[in-house]
Amino acid sequence: MTSELLVEGVIFDLDGTLLNTLLVAERVYTEEALKYNLDPKPILEYLHGVPTLKVLQKYYPSSTHTLEYSKAMELECAKDLDGISVIPGTFELLASIPIGKWSVFTSGMPQLALPRLKYLGITVPPVFITPEDIINGKPHPEGYVLAAKKMGLQANKCLVFEDAAAGIIAGCSAGAVVVGVRTLLSAKELRDAGALYTVKDMTKVKASLNENGLLITIDES
Repeated sequence: MTSELLVEGVIFDLDGTLLNTLLVAERVYTEEALKYNLDPKPILEYLHGVPTLKVLQKYYPSSTHTLEYSKAMELECAKDLDGISVIPGTFELLASIPIGKWSVFTSGMPQLALPRLKYLGITVPPVFITPEDIINGKPHPEGYVLAAKKMGLQANKCLVFEDAAAGIIAGCSAGAVVVGVRTLLSAKELRDAGALYTVKDMTKVKASLNENGLLITIDES
Protein backbone atom coordinates (compact mmCIF):
# COMPACT_ATOMS: atom_id res chain seq x y z
CA MET A 1 0.00 0.00 0.00
CA THR A 2 1.33 3.42 -1.00
CA SER A 3 0.33 6.70 0.67
CA GLU A 4 1.21 10.34 -0.01
CA LEU A 5 1.55 12.99 2.69
CA LEU A 6 2.14 16.72 2.35
CA VAL A 7 4.19 18.08 5.28
CA GLU A 8 6.38 21.08 6.07
CA GLY A 9 9.31 19.21 7.62
CA VAL A 10 10.63 15.82 8.65
CA ILE A 11 12.18 14.82 11.98
CA PHE A 12 14.15 11.60 12.21
CA ASP A 13 15.13 9.49 15.15
CA LEU A 14 18.69 8.25 14.63
CA ASP A 15 19.52 4.75 15.95
CA GLY A 16 17.29 2.15 14.32
CA THR A 17 15.83 4.73 11.95
CA LEU A 18 18.75 6.13 9.94
CA LEU A 19 21.48 3.97 11.50
CA ASN A 20 21.53 0.32 12.51
CA THR A 21 23.35 0.24 15.87
CA LEU A 22 21.38 -2.52 17.56
CA LEU A 23 24.29 -4.95 17.99
CA VAL A 24 26.55 -2.35 19.63
CA ALA A 25 23.89 -1.16 22.08
CA GLU A 26 22.96 -4.68 23.11
CA ARG A 27 26.61 -5.68 23.50
CA VAL A 28 27.50 -2.75 25.76
CA TYR A 29 24.35 -2.95 27.91
CA THR A 30 24.76 -6.72 28.33
CA GLU A 31 28.36 -6.34 29.46
CA GLU A 32 27.32 -3.65 31.92
CA ALA A 33 24.44 -5.78 33.26
CA LEU A 34 26.73 -8.74 33.87
CA LYS A 35 29.06 -6.56 35.96
CA TYR A 36 26.20 -6.19 38.44
CA ASN A 37 24.80 -9.74 38.08
CA LEU A 38 21.69 -8.39 36.36
CA ASP A 39 19.55 -10.24 33.85
CA PRO A 40 20.12 -8.34 30.57
CA LYS A 41 16.91 -9.57 28.90
CA PRO A 42 14.45 -6.99 30.30
CA ILE A 43 17.06 -4.26 29.83
CA LEU A 44 17.49 -5.09 26.15
CA GLU A 45 13.72 -5.10 25.70
CA TYR A 46 13.43 -1.64 27.26
CA LEU A 47 16.47 0.34 26.15
CA HIS A 48 15.69 1.13 22.51
CA GLY A 49 14.80 4.79 22.03
CA VAL A 50 15.26 5.54 25.74
CA PRO A 51 18.03 7.85 27.08
CA THR A 52 20.93 6.00 28.70
CA LEU A 53 20.47 7.68 32.06
CA LYS A 54 16.81 6.63 32.17
CA VAL A 55 17.78 3.00 31.47
CA LEU A 56 20.38 3.11 34.23
CA GLN A 57 17.88 4.59 36.69
CA LYS A 58 15.33 1.87 35.93
CA TYR A 59 17.53 -1.23 36.02
CA TYR A 60 21.03 -0.57 37.35
CA PRO A 61 22.35 0.14 40.90
CA SER A 62 22.04 3.67 42.28
CA SER A 63 25.78 4.19 41.91
CA THR A 64 25.25 4.34 38.13
CA HIS A 65 22.47 6.95 38.26
CA THR A 66 24.62 9.90 37.25
CA LEU A 67 25.10 11.87 34.06
CA GLU A 68 28.82 11.13 34.23
CA TYR A 69 28.23 7.36 34.32
CA SER A 70 25.76 7.51 31.43
CA LYS A 71 28.23 9.56 29.37
CA ALA A 72 30.96 7.03 30.10
CA MET A 73 28.71 4.23 28.84
CA GLU A 74 27.91 6.16 25.69
CA LEU A 75 31.59 6.77 25.08
CA GLU A 76 32.10 3.02 25.20
CA CYS A 77 29.34 2.64 22.62
CA ALA A 78 30.87 5.39 20.48
CA LYS A 79 34.23 3.60 20.39
CA ASP A 80 32.57 0.41 19.15
CA LEU A 81 31.95 0.91 15.43
CA ASP A 82 31.96 -2.78 14.59
CA GLY A 83 28.60 -3.76 13.16
CA ILE A 84 27.03 -0.32 12.74
CA SER A 85 25.63 0.53 9.32
CA VAL A 86 23.33 2.90 7.47
CA ILE A 87 19.70 1.86 7.09
CA PRO A 88 19.12 1.17 3.37
CA GLY A 89 17.83 4.20 1.46
CA THR A 90 19.01 6.74 4.05
CA PHE A 91 21.51 8.59 1.84
CA GLU A 92 19.07 8.86 -1.04
CA LEU A 93 16.18 10.04 1.11
CA LEU A 94 18.18 12.70 2.96
CA ALA A 95 19.62 13.97 -0.32
CA SER A 96 16.09 14.51 -1.64
CA ILE A 97 15.02 16.73 1.29
CA PRO A 98 16.36 20.31 1.33
CA ILE A 99 18.65 21.27 4.22
CA GLY A 100 16.52 23.04 6.82
CA LYS A 101 13.52 20.85 6.06
CA TRP A 102 14.77 17.86 8.04
CA SER A 103 16.23 17.43 11.51
CA VAL A 104 17.20 14.74 14.02
CA PHE A 105 16.08 14.08 17.58
CA THR A 106 18.10 11.31 19.18
CA SER A 107 18.21 9.88 22.69
CA GLY A 108 21.99 9.50 22.32
CA MET A 109 24.34 12.17 23.63
CA PRO A 110 26.44 14.08 21.05
CA GLN A 111 29.58 12.14 21.98
CA LEU A 112 27.75 8.97 20.92
CA ALA A 113 25.80 10.17 17.91
CA LEU A 114 28.27 12.46 16.15
CA PRO A 115 31.18 9.97 15.79
CA ARG A 116 28.77 7.46 14.26
CA LEU A 117 27.48 9.97 11.73
CA LYS A 118 31.02 10.97 10.80
CA TYR A 119 32.14 7.36 10.48
CA LEU A 120 29.21 6.51 8.20
CA GLY A 121 29.36 9.74 6.19
CA ILE A 122 25.96 11.18 7.07
CA THR A 123 25.59 14.96 7.13
CA VAL A 124 24.72 16.48 10.50
CA PRO A 125 21.68 18.73 9.93
CA PRO A 126 21.52 22.28 11.34
CA VAL A 127 18.87 21.13 13.83
CA PHE A 128 20.21 18.18 15.80
CA ILE A 129 18.48 17.62 19.17
CA THR A 130 20.02 15.44 21.88
CA PRO A 131 19.31 14.96 25.62
CA GLU A 132 21.61 17.93 26.30
CA ASP A 133 19.01 20.23 24.71
CA ILE A 134 15.99 19.11 26.71
CA ILE A 135 14.80 18.30 30.21
CA ASN A 136 12.49 15.38 29.40
CA GLY A 137 13.58 12.50 27.18
CA LYS A 138 11.40 10.14 25.15
CA PRO A 139 8.55 9.23 25.53
CA HIS A 140 8.01 12.90 26.45
CA PRO A 141 7.33 15.02 23.34
CA GLU A 142 9.70 17.86 24.30
CA GLY A 143 12.46 16.89 21.87
CA TYR A 144 10.18 16.68 18.86
CA VAL A 145 8.47 19.95 19.72
CA LEU A 146 11.88 21.62 20.04
CA ALA A 147 13.18 20.16 16.76
CA ALA A 148 10.16 21.50 14.91
CA LYS A 149 10.45 24.89 16.60
CA LYS A 150 14.12 25.22 15.65
CA MET A 151 13.14 24.53 12.03
CA GLY A 152 10.58 27.33 12.34
CA LEU A 153 7.67 24.89 12.25
CA GLN A 154 4.92 23.46 14.40
CA ALA A 155 5.33 19.78 15.28
CA ASN A 156 1.87 18.99 13.91
CA LYS A 157 3.10 20.09 10.48
CA CYS A 158 5.97 17.57 10.59
CA LEU A 159 6.41 13.91 9.83
CA VAL A 160 8.38 11.83 12.35
CA PHE A 161 10.27 8.61 11.62
CA GLU A 162 10.85 6.30 14.61
CA ASP A 163 11.66 2.65 15.29
CA ALA A 164 10.93 2.37 19.05
CA ALA A 165 7.73 2.63 21.08
CA ALA A 166 9.06 5.40 23.34
CA GLY A 167 9.91 7.56 20.34
CA ILE A 168 6.61 6.88 18.60
CA ILE A 169 4.73 7.94 21.72
CA ALA A 170 6.86 11.10 21.87
CA GLY A 171 6.18 11.96 18.24
CA CYS A 172 2.45 11.36 18.54
CA SER A 173 2.27 13.38 21.77
CA ALA A 174 3.97 16.26 19.95
CA GLY A 175 1.15 16.20 17.42
CA ALA A 176 3.15 14.79 14.51
CA VAL A 177 2.21 11.97 12.17
CA VAL A 178 4.62 9.11 12.89
CA VAL A 179 6.01 6.53 10.50
CA GLY A 180 7.36 3.42 12.21
CA VAL A 181 10.48 1.78 10.79
CA ARG A 182 10.42 -2.01 11.08
CA THR A 183 14.03 -2.35 12.25
CA LEU A 184 13.21 -3.79 15.66
CA LEU A 185 9.44 -4.02 16.04
CA SER A 186 6.76 -5.55 13.85
CA ALA A 187 4.23 -3.45 11.95
CA LYS A 188 1.61 -4.34 14.56
CA GLU A 189 3.84 -3.33 17.47
CA LEU A 190 4.67 -0.02 15.78
CA ARG A 191 1.00 0.69 15.09
CA ASP A 192 0.04 -0.28 18.63
CA ALA A 193 2.49 2.37 19.86
CA GLY A 194 0.81 4.98 17.66
CA ALA A 195 2.47 4.91 14.23
CA LEU A 196 0.02 5.59 11.40
CA TYR A 197 2.30 4.04 8.78
CA THR A 198 5.18 1.55 8.80
CA VAL A 199 8.04 0.94 6.37
CA LYS A 200 10.68 -1.75 5.99
CA ASP A 201 13.46 0.84 5.57
CA MET A 202 14.16 4.17 3.87
CA THR A 203 14.13 2.67 0.36
CA LYS A 204 10.35 2.67 0.83
CA VAL A 205 10.17 6.45 1.34
CA LYS A 206 10.46 9.13 -1.37
CA ALA A 207 10.44 12.91 -0.92
CA SER A 208 10.02 15.81 -3.32
CA LEU A 209 9.54 19.54 -2.81
CA ASN A 210 6.68 21.39 -4.48
CA GLU A 211 4.98 24.77 -4.05
CA ASN A 212 2.82 23.39 -1.23
CA GLY A 213 5.53 21.73 0.85
CA LEU A 214 7.26 18.37 1.05
CA LEU A 215 5.47 15.52 -0.67
CA ILE A 216 6.36 12.25 1.06
CA THR A 217 5.47 8.95 -0.58
CA ILE A 218 5.36 5.92 1.73
CA ASP A 219 5.35 2.34 0.48
CA GLU A 220 4.28 0.03 3.30
CA SER A 221 5.10 -3.21 1.48
